[in-house]
Amino acid sequence: MIKDPAILRTSNDPRELCDTARLFAVSPDPADQQVLLQHLGSTEFLDKLDPAAAYQVFQPHQLRAAGIVKTLMDQTTPAPRETLIGLTQSTGFQSYELLIELLIRALSVDRPATPPTIAYWEKHLAPQSVYADNVVRAIFINRSKPALQLFERVINDPLQDEEYKYAWLRDMMLRQRNDPEVLAMCERMIIDKTVDPSWHEPILEAVFDFEPSWYQTCRKPKPPLRILAPTESKDIFERLGRHAVNTMTLVKPGLGLTIRLALKEIGRSIDDENAGGEANVVV
Repeated sequence: MIKDPAILRTSNDPRELCDTARLFAVSPDPADQQVLLQHLGSTEFLDKLDPAAAYQVFQPHQLRAAGIVKTLMDQTTPAPRETLIGLTQSTGFQSYELLIELLIRALSVDRPATPPTIAYWEKHLAPQSVYADNVVRAIFINRSKPALQLFERVINDPLQDEEYKYAWLRDMMLRQRNDPEVLAMCERMIIDKTVDPSWHEPILEAVFDFEPSWYQTCRKPKPPLRILAPTESKDIFERLGRHAVNTMTLVKPGLGLTIRLALKEIGRSIDDENAGGEANVVV
């Protein structure tokens, strides 16, 4: 197989088109990436890769276009990353709902998330958006500060469905709650008050607690072992826990104890400092 742009222009063989496009996708040369971006933005090219029927029955990862996008994601040089970002402005690529979903996920490799990526995710995080779950999953794969700040804005958006917010905290965020960047976001949301105080306790629950009853209609996530968290994360756990126990009025019965037990688990016990029991708790 040769990297010949004429193949992309003239071939009608989906496999040949896909294989050739992937040769362009691995290239660090911006000129090669411009050729690829031009074709991925062409509905004529996309229709030769995957017939219309494929978009009705396939999942995004089953499309031939997904193989090209995955190849772009796997590259570490700047030019392939710019191709992914460029697709956010491609009207041809945006003509297909499955490709929008595919691109939302693919942009998780844009780290730290650049303004075009944030703008694209924010557009598809609008209230009632069918893509919102995909965006939040991409945010927690990316986990750069700009991406997590977008999640803060979503939690603070009164127009977003509250059930979705609870689900995102107890699933995508909970899975990554040992991550220092995610915990730094929680610290901003609670201690720096970047979100409405009514969300402080649900955030604490997702950081320190886990209840199977939260998951009546979906598969339960597996919380990471807190003891394996890096030192930086344990420091933030401790700051969050001390703030919650010493300065907040916790409404949920037992949450203060749950927080103290979690801190004890990581060797940051504050039991001696709060020997009187549940401080600042509303029963």
